[in-house]
Amino acid sequence: MNNPKVGTHINFTSEETLTEIILSLNDIVEGYKIPNFQIYLGSRTGANMRNFSKKDIEDSLDIIDNRGFFIHSGLTNYLSSRINFRRFVERRTKQELNTVKPFPLSGVVSHPGTRNSGGIIMELKETLDTIVDNIYKIYKDGNDGLGYLFLENAAGEGYKVFKNIDEMKYVIKKLEGKYDINGHSIARNIKICIDTCHLFAAGDYNISKISEIKRFKKDFSKEIGLKYLKLIHLNDSKYDFGCRKDVHEIIGKGYLWKSPRILKAFFQEFKNIPYLCETKNFRECLPYIESAKQLMNR
Repeated sequence: MNNPKVGTHINFTSEETLTEIILSLNDIVEGYKIPNFQIYLGSRTGANMRNFSKKDIEDSLDIIDNRGFFIHSGLTNYLSSRINFRRFVERRTKQELNTVKPFPLSGVVSHPGTRNSGGIIMELKETLDTIVDNIYKIYKDGNDGLGYLFLENAAGEGYKVFKNIDEMKYVIKKLEGKYDINGHSIARNIKICIDTCHLFAAGDYNISKISEIKRFKKDFSKEIGLKYLKLIHLNDSKYDFGCRKDVHEIIGKGYLWKSPRILKAFFQEFKNIPYLCETKNFRECLPYIESAKQLMNR
């Protein structure tokens, strides 16, 4: 059985090149090859965004091997921005998408948005339609130089959207009906990233139980389609089921992954998908992950 490929989010200095970042992956955990990694290109305010040179990207392609390379967009929740901020969001997102495009297994992960627009609470449908429109504007020119955009589920906190399958389905189905200037569906550029902490915290699926893992997979497959689920943020939750709090915990030290047997079941249901940990210490997560892998191979 193929073991899941679990990588991690990493931080880097403003002086490091992308080539140096990739080379540093070998030093994160001795004896463990990081199969996928994720970075921020800039702060969450959208300022001071990094630009990697053309040569740096070319050199990186020579050494990245079969690793997955993902950028977590600094524009958290900005795809729901209305008129005043739309152009900046479009430019910034395109820059992030252009950075990952040359890499075979890659994409930009984004939290879609919030109903809270400058203190004004928008209706849910209006917010989701705004997200659809902003994504359409990014891809409408049929630019093949742009990479995949991964929309991430929310933990149900505050007014953030994508907290359930219905909201994800609404956006995906709308994008399937919109086309770029070449006649291609905008949805072909869109994937879904499921964060396990968020899914657990949102309260619809208690995936600390094997039956609920299976139910989530069945519902996602039926309502959206597993072809869209192409990345998993593998995190534990500091708080209990349905807490509606986005607080990650070390794998096996929170309320979600109570047994390697449960994580094994999750791995078995969601195969051949890149996994990324977003916890404060990947080294502490790895023994628990390896225990689940060992159970798979018995």
